Amino acid sequence: MSGSHDPYWRLAHEMVRLQRSLADTSSARSAALRRVAAECGADPRAPEGVTVEALAQELAYCADHPGGLAVYLEEFSRGHQKTASWRKVERLHRQLFPADLLEPHQRRTLCELLESCEQAPRLRSLALRVLHESGAGPTSPEDWGPDRGHDDRQGEIAALLAVFEDLPYGWTNEPHPLLVLVETVAVLEDTPLRARLHAWSGRVAAHLGCRSPQRLTGLRAQVAARAGRPLSPYRLLVEITARTPVPDVYTVRTWVVSPGPEGARPYGEPVRRSSQAAMEEEVAGRYLSCVQGLGELSAGMVVEFLLPRPLLWLPVDQIMAWPPDSVARPIGADHTVLVRSRDRWAKPHWRPRLHARSDVLTTAPETAFDSTAVRVVPYGERLLPVELLRQLRHDRDQMGWLFLEPPPYTGGLEGDAVNVLLEMGIPVIVAVREVGGHPEAERKTRKILAGRLMELPERVRMVRGEVGPDAEAFSVLDLHRHISLVWDGRDGLEGADAALGHPSTGGGLP
Repeated sequence: MSGSHDPYWRLAHEMVRLQRSLADTSSARSAALRRVAAECGADPRAPEGVTVEALAQELAYCADHPGGLAVYLEEFSRGHQKTASWRKVERLHRQLFPADLLEPHQRRTLCELLESCEQAPRLRSLALRVLHESGAGPTSPEDWGPDRGHDDRQGEIAALLAVFEDLPYGWTNEPHPLLVLVETVAVLEDTPLRARLHAWSGRVAAHLGCRSPQRLTGLRAQVAARAGRPLSPYRLLVEITARTPVPDVYTVRTWVVSPGPEGARPYGEPVRRSSQAAMEEEVAGRYLSCVQGLGELSAGMVVEFLLPRPLLWLPVDQIMAWPPDSVARPIGADHTVLVRSRDRWAKPHWRPRLHARSDVLTTAPETAFDSTAVRVVPYGERLLPVELLRQLRHDRDQMGWLFLEPPPYTGGLEGDAVNVLLEMGIPVIVAVREVGGHPEAERKTRKILAGRLMELPERVRMVRGEVGPDAEAFSVLDLHRHISLVWDGRDGLEGADAALGHPSTGGGLP
């Protein structure tokens, strides 16, 4: 033994101090050594003396066998585990011999998952980024050996995990970098491997610094947003209403809806603006404030406008925002902008039909925008509300409507065809503003919006960002500036009545 700097000597010294308060420890030591021999495969051994050096050699002998030291101390402590003296021994043991971060089966399972993932060739760079952001561990790949390539991927991953497991102990108040790495890899993988990685991290999360499901959920949301693949994006809900006697006076209220059980929380105080330009400036300011406040969690944020029927076709997606030190652009170019019907949301007895159609759409995700499930209303055609009600009352196939001219609001919901669509639960309504009368409007609109109906919000966002399959669509019709998307379904706002309350005003003609 090398003396007081040897960890076994230091632990033995503390145990000898404990032994002095006991009548006889030779029987406890003998029993502990027998148990180490029986459970850990060690050769039989008897205690040799009561000095610090003898006990230190005994501890080192047990530590030579996997799990032996822990077994020895557990047996030795019988009868005085709760004493202050033994608690000192336990604290010193944890300090000198911290437990392995992972159990063998946990490490083996994680190695197998990482070996099979598509991100395996990038694990080094991902690991470096995680370690750099956490302020711990190596700063370059060479710190854990040369890249072994595909020939020894298993050894490469084992060496990488060893680096994470050897990080200094003390991550009890924040997620361990290994957990962050696993979640980073998971969000970049496709299912079902992503689900298996999430299942693994869920089993070890409490041990790695996430002691509650909410904290693990928060970590996943942060990692996913940082990767630009938000699992459940934040939502900014904007309600705009207008005073009926004075249609140019608008009231704006906003809420932030976070992923999870918290629901909607007010974002700023309700304000009244006396012109459409002033209202748009207010909305743009709140939008930019929310984006900056959320930071990286704003990735994938959805902006939902809760509008009454008279304002349903308001071009809210084209409200201009001026981000600091950047180029001005419509909010619909950067984030998905959806319109919600304030009238439908405020009528709970309308929701069953909406939910029924939404469930059909969710269970049949292949339903396409250019299929028979979407009806096109040509420019200039007017729908008869009574006939529309008769057609849709027992129909379950219609999912969407495309209007090449937004149906006007004439001042009464009773004879309004759009109101019938909302009541009958149609979840998707698209209207082409201003240019629907162009001869190419229907063909161009169908072409740029063709695809799965469930993916329509993302495709519309791409169009509004002037990215699409047909550049001519923008030069001829500027469709990216003229598409309103009304979108509804099961989205978690049904229980938010208490938070959102009711508007102080009704609708108004813009």
